[in-house]
Amino acid sequence: MDNEALSRFELTAQKLVYGGGALGYHAGHTVLVAGVLPGERVEAEALRQAKGVVHARLRRVIEPSAERTAPPCPYFGRCGGCHYQHLEATRQSEVKREILRETLQRIGRIEWPGEIAVHAADPWHYRNQVRLQLGRRDDGQAALGFFEANSHRLAPIDACLICSPRLNAILGELGGAQWMARLQGCSELVLLADQEDEQVMLTLYGAGFADAEKLAGECMASLPGVVGVRLEPGAPRPTPPLARPARPLARRGPGAEILSFGKPRLRYRVGGYEYEITPGSFFQASRFLLPQFVNALTSYEGRARSLALDLHAGVGLFTLPLAHRFHQVAAVEAHPQAAADLAHNVRCLGNPRARAVATTAAEFLRRYAQAAPDLVVVDPPRAGVDASALQRLAEIAPACIHYASCHPPALARDLALLLGRGYRLESMEMFDLFPQTFHIEAVAKLYRA
Repeated sequence: MDNEALSRFELTAQKLVYGGGALGYHAGHTVLVAGVLPGERVEAEALRQAKGVVHARLRRVIEPSAERTAPPCPYFGRCGGCHYQHLEATRQSEVKREILRETLQRIGRIEWPGEIAVHAADPWHYRNQVRLQLGRRDDGQAALGFFEANSHRLAPIDACLICSPRLNAILGELGGAQWMARLQGCSELVLLADQEDEQVMLTLYGAGFADAEKLAGECMASLPGVVGVRLEPGAPRPTPPLARPARPLARRGPGAEILSFGKPRLRYRVGGYEYEITPGSFFQASRFLLPQFVNALTSYEGRARSLALDLHAGVGLFTLPLAHRFHQVAAVEAHPQAAADLAHNVRCLGNPRARAVATTAAEFLRRYAQAAPDLVVVDPPRAGVDASALQRLAEIAPACIHYASCHPPALARDLALLLGRGYRLESMEMFDLFPQTFHIEAVAKLYRA
């Protein structure tokens, strides 16, 4: 790389790509730069080069796009959470649909000529869950915030425009000097609110907590809506993704103990179903579109309704409605905490049609010896379905597969295999669960050809 030519340079952005950056070209190099819109002429500064791509930082916009809007958040551009606040929300959804279609073609060689239905809702205050870092401001004062993009530097914040009002109210309290002093030793915290944005579970991660019971009591007495507190000693994982509030990966030392006070689970209602969630179990973090999202994955038009499988079931978001539509439902989840919540929710449902299986999707499918299921619902993590599990899924030949994906490249790869094994793509939908960010949630429905 010619360092002099790429230290600072001008380029015209060609298009937005998955990941939030705009793609352009300079001096024979492919360049990605965040905060830029297609057609804009900008000055950029190179940060690093990886796999032949120059990653750059926006210095100034020379010729702005007519689509550029003023970001309403004062932290946009420093905080690593949002990527598209400079683009109107409806246009964001259109861009994401274009990115999804292009990714299917480029990675999976899937030419999808049909419509990709877009589901969108209020683009602000939609998050029911947030993970915050505790660190130091530039002046050395303790502060609460998010990591800056692609770094572990703290971007202190006082409020977040994509978080629910209840979470922002708690954030406002915790940001005060008294709470910052009280939370010394805490390195990270997670807030999860219910569907009414009234009750909240708080999880604190840190090296240890003095007088833990007193601290938890103060949180429940003073922080609006907090009904349960979980304290996890140990080092939390470094850079949690925004789109999928992750399952707990804290590394606890010998003798370290997880402590729970108040309500052990948060009750969350979606449609006509209630779920109880232990802090740390994966649950969708966008509150406005969940009923439509669940309906898209669990609705089924086939006549045969003998058996459905729910793979990567989490706490049972799809399992419970499936149990009212099929004679039998097997829900599979490997993570111990989420599997325990799944088993609890299945028991509370009181429907003998559903059963919870605590194992990996790959192991469950390896041992699977029943007749072909009528429907398989798959909602894997970002990496997609394990290769051996996907091969086995194609072999057992369910009549229909509903695949939810938060990572278009993994979706394109997995769909390509299934389409090559006798399936046809019936429909594709996109749920804009996370406006202002590059994240895309897609639902693909496949049927045996």
